[in-house]
Amino acid sequence: MALTDSELEHAVAELDAVTVTQVRAAIRSPDFNGKIGAPTLKDPASLLPLATAFSVHPISGIAVGAVAVGQSGQLYLGANLEFIGMPLHATLHAEQSAVLNAWMHEEKEVVSLYVSEMPCGHCRQFLRELTNIKSVPIHTHGKSHRLEALLPYAFGETRPQGHGLLDSRPFSLDAAQGLPNILERRAINAAQRSYTPYSQSPEGFTLECLDGRVFSGRAAECAAFNPSVPSVLVALNQRNLSSSRKVTITHATQAKLATSTNSPLAFARAIIRTLSKAPVKVVQMEAK
Repeated sequence: MALTDSELEHAVAELDAVTVTQVRAAIRSPDFNGKIGAPTLKDPASLLPLATAFSVHPISGIAVGAVAVGQSGQLYLGANLEFIGMPLHATLHAEQSAVLNAWMHEEKEVVSLYVSEMPCGHCRQFLRELTNIKSVPIHTHGKSHRLEALLPYAFGETRPQGHGLLDSRPFSLDAAQGLPNILERRAINAAQRSYTPYSQSPEGFTLECLDGRVFSGRAAECAAFNPSVPSVLVALNQRNLSSSRKVTITHATQAKLATSTNSPLAFARAIIRTLSKAPVKVVQMEAK
């Protein structure tokens, strides 16, 4: 199960009875994947304790949760994710986590965002990659904000429709040599949906856990570079927001462009090493 019984009961303590039943059923499902369908929920902010329960914060000691509301009406959880033994920049912030979770479920827009703490500058800049960010309310501590007010002097241009994080066009990629196996194919498929407008270096990642579940990730870049998220971290985020979050990783595969201007491999191997003894295999890609 994604959370222990005590963690779950604490997280849903303030919810109405109908929503508690829905959330319990979702979280206790062996296929839980970080998405909550709660049509009766009036205030998504009430799910912030649930999102925060997924936080992994061994360095900062600070748990942050986020809930992204997708265009579909589905609710996507997010939480900060830290790694002992890795540089601080390896951390995934809760706002990034929730938005990337929505992205990996193929949402084309996030229509509102709820966060348990005020977004930091890192996250504010990352959110600029959403084409509709000017119309997205960001709710925290009972107040609603617009990104323009939170980041009045942002770096970079606003992304045009069809060219942002959630709605960019896919790459056409395949293995550079040979016939890829199942995990390699899934990593390549993930890479094709990368959002890499600044480096033009798409990459994908797959994790297989001991229970047989597979989690994919793809690169998500930011104009300011440092808030960019490599595919391995996106895959680890999906695992952390699932019922397999504490299940051993048995296989890991990185798909990278043979002509890439930057290499995600060293970072991927280092971060996987903090969690598992599984080697990171590599499949080289080329444009079709």
